[in-house]
Parts: sequence; structure tokens; C-alpha cells
Amino acid sequence: MDTLDDVRWAAVLDRDDESLGVFVYAVTSTGIFCRPGCAARRPLRKNVEFYATPDAALAAGFRACKRCRPDSAYMRDAMTATIAEVCRRLEQPGHRATVGAMAKELGYNERHLRRRFQEIVGVTPATYARAQQALRVRNGLQSATTVTQAVVDAGYGSPRAFYEHGATTLGMSPDRFREGGLDENIYFTSVQTPRGFVLISCTSRGVCDVRVGSDEETLETEMRTKFHRAIVQRDDEGLVKVANSFARSVEGYSRTEELPLDVQGTVFQIRVWEALRRIPAGQTRSYADVAADIGAPTAVRAVASACGANPVAIIIPCHRVRRTDGSLGGYRWGVDVKAALLSAEAHVAVGQP
Repeated sequence: MDTLDDVRWAAVLDRDDESLGVFVYAVTSTGIFCRPGCAARRPLRKNVEFYATPDAALAAGFRACKRCRPDSAYMRDAMTATIAEVCRRLEQPGHRATVGAMAKELGYNERHLRRRFQEIVGVTPATYARAQQALRVRNGLQSATTVTQAVVDAGYGSPRAFYEHGATTLGMSPDRFREGGLDENIYFTSVQTPRGFVLISCTSRGVCDVRVGSDEETLETEMRTKFHRAIVQRDDEGLVKVANSFARSVEGYSRTEELPLDVQGTVFQIRVWEALRRIPAGQTRSYADVAADIGAPTAVRAVASACGANPVAIIIPCHRVRRTDGSLGGYRWGVDVKAALLSAEAHVAVGQP
């Protein structure tokens, strides 16, 4: 199942004009929010937050983009305006009306409204409603005295309902999320390769973060910023075998498959990542192939978004995914690195030096 943020990010990447009025996205590094179809340079995913309305983005302290003017009135077709209205209703904590009731009130056939909702928003009305509940829990956990209070305030009927439908979107237990991952022990090392430095970070449970680049100091700074509330220590001696595994993988000799992982992601992202690990070294798949492999053939854009959110490069081999036309597509650590990794794996696969 596609998550709401997955499809919203995919809409931003595609500059999807059909999503106008359904949500806006804000860029934390610039303090500006835009419509999904804005022609401005695409931001990094890690710097993006989504808001249902311009007013919500403004209330969060962001300024409206002067290029796409997301806070201004603009013409929308009647169907998109209706879908936006349904979204606003589903965002309300106490909302109880069924889709059928809303369709009747708004003058639409329920089946048609459901179909158009999924086409425009990217997820079903039920998934959208659950995503809004989970978002309210995220916010509530920061101030509520107990997890149960935050869960109930968010509109879940019981803590059990939250754990079944919302907890997976947090990426860690609710108590850990509220504490910001405080006091997690993270150890890291790095190895210099022909593709640049590879910086690997691990918890006691497994590899949690991998970064590739030409500047080791920058990679370490970015990692420490990501885990700013953790206890981070360098441990080259303790992680020497892990570093050697990555060094061999960069050369095309895949040695990281059996390394344990400690990564957080949505249910959909984890399904994609598992599919990527099934792609043999020396081979590639298209985003459409991966979507079909996980049983979601229409979720090609969301698959691409999940690849971009991959926190452990190489060990989850998103470099083995190409566009349908055979071109490389994007890669977080640079298309040149992606091409080099694929070339090395291809040479080893056919026995070339």
C-alpha cells in the first residue's frame, strides 16, 4: 500500500499539476512552501515537509513561494475542488461521515468519488484518514503526558487500533519517538574506495546509515546531524569487517547481503527495500519491475520515492534500479557513482577483471 507521504513526494518529483489544491510542500532549508507543480528546483527529500493547506504551512512559519504563489486563489476543476473538500473533512479528528455519505452530500456517485480520490491524491480515502491520524499522534506525542492520551486525542478508538494502523509510520516505538531517539548508541567507521568515501553507521542491531561522497568530514557531519540526540562514537577496529564488506561491494564483489540492518521506514518503503535486496548483483530492474514484484504495479512513482529514501546505500542496492527506458535515473550519491557501481558488478558477474 502506498503511504501518503510517498505519493505526495512522487507528485512533487513529477510536478503533478493535478495535485494542486490537495496539499503543499515546505522546504525546511529555505523556509518556503510551494504547490506540488512548482517549477522551482526540486529540494532534497530530507528537507521537505507536507501540509494539507497553505494556512497550515503559514502557521508552521513557512513563507509562500513567489514563483508558484501557493497561498493565492486559483481556478480548479470541480472534481479536484471536491476531492480537496473531502481531504479537509478527513483531516478533522472527530470526523465520522462515511465516504458514501460525503459523496451523496457533494452530489457524486460513491464509486466515482473513490476512484477519482485515489487518482488525484494517490491513496484511498481510508489510507488518507489513517495517515492524518498518525500525523496527529506524531504531534501529540511531543506534548501529551502519555502515549495513550496522544493516541486517543488523535482520534483512534483505542491504543490497539493505533498499533495496528498507525505505529508503523513512526519508524520506532511511540515512546522512543517522543524522546527523539535519545541515548541510542551509534558506532561508525569509514573506508576510502574508488567511488569515494563510504561512511557506515551501526547500532547494536545492525547497519543504520550509509553515506557515499568525496568529503569524509562532510559525511560525518551530516550523519551526526541526523542522529543529533544519539551517542555517536567512531569504532574503526570494531567495525573493520563491516568496512571490508563495503569495500568489496563497491568493487563489484557483493559482500553486504548478510549484514544485519536497523532501518526505519514505512511498511511500503520496507517492502520496496526488501525487493531491491532480491535483485542479484550484476543485474538491474526498472521501477515498474519493482512495483510489480511487490504486488503494486501502479505504484511506480512511490517505488522511486522509496528508493530515494533508502538510508543504507549499497547494502540496499537501489543503484540496481533504472528507468523503464533503460536510462539510469537519479541516485542520491550521484549518477556517476551509480554508473560505476553497476559497471563493477557487471564486470565481476561475467568474470572480467
